[in-house]
Amino acid sequence: MSTSPCALFWLTSLALFAGCSEPAAPPRPNVLLITVDSLRADHLGCYGYDRETTPNLDRLATESVLFERAYSHAPFTAPSHASLLTSLHPKSHGVFAWAEELSPGARNLAERFEPAGYRTGAFYNHPGLRTSNVTRGFDEVQERYFEEAPKTAAAFLDWVDADAQPFVSWVHLWDVHRPYGYRDWTPDFYADHIERAPDAMTLAYAEDKFGSPVPPATIETGRTEAAYNLNVGRRETLTRQIGEERATANMDFIQTRYDGGVWFADQGLGQIIDGLRERGLLDSTILVITADHGESLTERDACYFTHDPFLYEETLHVPLIVRLPGAKYAGTRVSELARLIDVVPTLHELADVALVGDEQGHSLVPQMAGQPSEGAVLLAGTRTKNAKETVQRIEPGQPGWLEQRVAISDGHHKAIHDVEADVWQLFDLDADPGEVHNLAVDPAFAKQLAHLQAIAEKLSTSLPAAGDTTTALAADLEQLLISTGYLGNE
Repeated sequence: MSTSPCALFWLTSLALFAGCSEPAAPPRPNVLLITVDSLRADHLGCYGYDRETTPNLDRLATESVLFERAYSHAPFTAPSHASLLTSLHPKSHGVFAWAEELSPGARNLAERFEPAGYRTGAFYNHPGLRTSNVTRGFDEVQERYFEEAPKTAAAFLDWVDADAQPFVSWVHLWDVHRPYGYRDWTPDFYADHIERAPDAMTLAYAEDKFGSPVPPATIETGRTEAAYNLNVGRRETLTRQIGEERATANMDFIQTRYDGGVWFADQGLGQIIDGLRERGLLDSTILVITADHGESLTERDACYFTHDPFLYEETLHVPLIVRLPGAKYAGTRVSELARLIDVVPTLHELADVALVGDEQGHSLVPQMAGQPSEGAVLLAGTRTKNAKETVQRIEPGQPGWLEQRVAISDGHHKAIHDVEADVWQLFDLDADPGEVHNLAVDPAFAKQLAHLQAIAEKLSTSLPAAGDTTTALAADLEQLLISTGYLGNE
């Protein structure tokens, strides 16, 4: 039986109409990962701090999922960022220190999401990260060394405005990093200023954010790199020179400046949050805010105002705040252990982008929904050739490490192994969050220590190794890292 031309027209029209009426696939969410260098979790209001250091983050936390026990894998910018961006432990991505770059086989955030149709951008402040090659594969890379957060925030938002394509971006802010509170830096800041008298320094914002201004004449530290990494010898020298009362005032001044840096970074974060909201993008963006590591202030007698040597809570416990599109799970607080290597798998699941398959972390989405975790453990470590607690140095290219330590934690107990001294510490994080009482010397905790030691040994031996990832430092960058206290200058 034949079909009339009129009937054929209507059948064709109905078919076309039916095809057009099928729901379109929802657009992919944007992904924004922000790291605030040296930001310890316990100096944020939403983590219980009594100073109003983070009003913008505190407001964001009410719309987000907050992980109460989130941890970095290293108290050092290069390896911790590499782990965060690849979901790999340092042994597997190959970055332990400066002059080591990301293994060719390690895929970072850009290399994971670009094939899914995202444009990618990286905006970072720390000059040493150039040596690590963690920005490999990003479409847009902006090195904004020592820049204050509001300027970096503006640069990121300009990039967002330039293209409507969904984006994946990493923004790194420096404002909390030592020397605390100085926002007038340029890449040659140290070369131009390191020898200048303290009262000649220009401050970019008020010193009295959390207290009365301290007259410059009474402050002998806090304004040059020599004020940081204050080991016992440096503190004793300072006390002999100016007296115990004034030395104590100096220590208090520096800690207050740290909180001033936190507050200033929060202003930049607020600018980004408000900027996305004003553009109608906040509810279509997966926003993650965390830190590469924390900061030890005066908790450890071995060294004040540093982070690299220590694996204690103040250097490893970092904020982790995740705002989902539409503020899903708003106000949820997760008390189970979370690690920086878990962030990338979480972003894969939230954005519905297939995993690469080499991830060593796991998605945190089940915990957001109130489901139990997989019983993860934290493996963290640190090592250097330029000791902070002493003036020891190992020349580049020579074997051996200083201040080499490994930590293993289940979120409730943490064991720390000082490899050089072959000494173990064990802490009950629930009963002793300040890690004051070493339980490794108590026979009653021998089984708990042995359990964590066995886990550390199993992980350390089973993780695939990246191989040799060393790279040469450019002369100008080497000098800058010396000036900033990362390489030997004693």
